[in-house]
Amino acid sequence: MSRGKTAIRRKELNTDLAATSLVRVKRGRSACALLLTVAVAGLLALTAFGSPAPAADKAKKKAHAVLFVSVFNEDGFSLPGVRLSVKRKGERKPKWKGVTDRRGEAAVRLPAEPGTYEVTTHSKKFVNETKTVEMSGQERVDIFFRLSRRKKK
Repeated sequence: MSRGKTAIRRKELNTDLAATSLVRVKRGRSACALLLTVAVAGLLALTAFGSPAPAADKAKKKAHAVLFVSVFNEDGFSLPGVRLSVKRKGERKPKWKGVTDRRGEAAVRLPAEPGTYEVTTHSKKFVNETKTVEMSGQERVDIFFRLSRRKKK
């Protein structure tokens, strides 16, 4: 008889353990569901009330001027990958840089202040050129460069 009683007790213990583990799983699922609900509510609140970084919004809203540069070779074909540097006239180091895209174009944002800027192209295969541009505020100015090949030594 002792064997039968221990077998029954083992079954009871196994079912008790299974029941408690089911309760734990259910509690874990509800905790995950609660966490997921809070996360989704937080995301919805961020999208409804805007992003928490107002400094980034201020930078976007600042007034600026746009310097639009197009670079071509001597045959009139666009030159992609030409590096550009822009600096205020009289300064030594450029503050703004850019690279032409596959159409030979680049756009550089400048402060919306009146001033004179020097735009320089940098290329290994073509002769570098510098042009001076007058900016009078919040405007777009277009510049065209027509670069000639470097002479082989």
